[in-house]
Amino acid sequence: MDRLAGMEAFVAVADTGSFSAAGRQLGLTRAVVGKRLAALELALGVQLLNRTTRQVSLTGQGMDFLESSRAILSEFSQASQALTRQQNEPEGLIRVSAPMTFGQMHMLPVLLAFKAEFPRVLIQFNLTDRFVHLMEESYDLAIRIAEPQDSTLIYRRLAPMHRLLCAAPEYLDRMGRPQSPADVLKHKVLHYGRQRSGQKWTLCGPEGAVSLSPEFGFCANNGDVLAEAAVAGHGIVLLPSFIVGPHLREGRLERVLPEYQGSALELHALWPSNRALPNRVRMLIDFLVQSFAQRQDWVVD
Repeated sequence: MDRLAGMEAFVAVADTGSFSAAGRQLGLTRAVVGKRLAALELALGVQLLNRTTRQVSLTGQGMDFLESSRAILSEFSQASQALTRQQNEPEGLIRVSAPMTFGQMHMLPVLLAFKAEFPRVLIQFNLTDRFVHLMEESYDLAIRIAEPQDSTLIYRRLAPMHRLLCAAPEYLDRMGRPQSPADVLKHKVLHYGRQRSGQKWTLCGPEGAVSLSPEFGFCANNGDVLAEAAVAGHGIVLLPSFIVGPHLREGRLERVLPEYQGSALELHALWPSNRALPNRVRMLIDFLVQSFAQRQDWVVD
């Protein structure tokens, strides 16, 4: 910055023809202009100006250095203006990963609202239920419904997530409505995951947490698929309320043991700890926090 200040003083003196006029242009005293220019000449090891009591003129080396100085100061000014503009109006690419169903239902509207407010931001939105590796796959941000386990990531809580036991009313009319967690073991069960056995459901209710090890008749790694299987009457499912909420509101599904919920989950935004967080990503995270604090319409009490 000292050399940039020296260049600025040098160009101002060259343009105005005097130290006093350059000082007035820069809002500095004549002495400060002289000190900055002298420091620049000392750093470069050359004399840029010929000084007499009556006038100031460029040396040959000063003439050569003048245009380069103009170009450097212009580029610095443009870069500074761009940085300032980004602080107020973010721009550039943000690569975001989110779970398939949640991304379609709830992330997409928020990202589109952010894009409408900040049109200079470019968003690359990837929907997948696998946990992407943010650093290896060059993602700026990931949205996950799970407790973060990776110590190389920084995270911010966005919203709570509720998992509810549900089944189709016709299925419950036919097979009976469980009156206790143990009764669930007598029913057909639909499970989120890839394994039929060795998995447990933890239900939290009036008497605390209850752990169940049901035999899963059908499993899938997509919540929408499981919800549709439940609507079709194939058993009881434990899914986040943002998936089953619409089905519950429209009567296609019914709460099972409504005083119980699955163990708590939370929605998080995660980003790599080894990178400086760009302002555009920071603004998107703040936008997500604000949006989901106001829009938790997937929660069904």
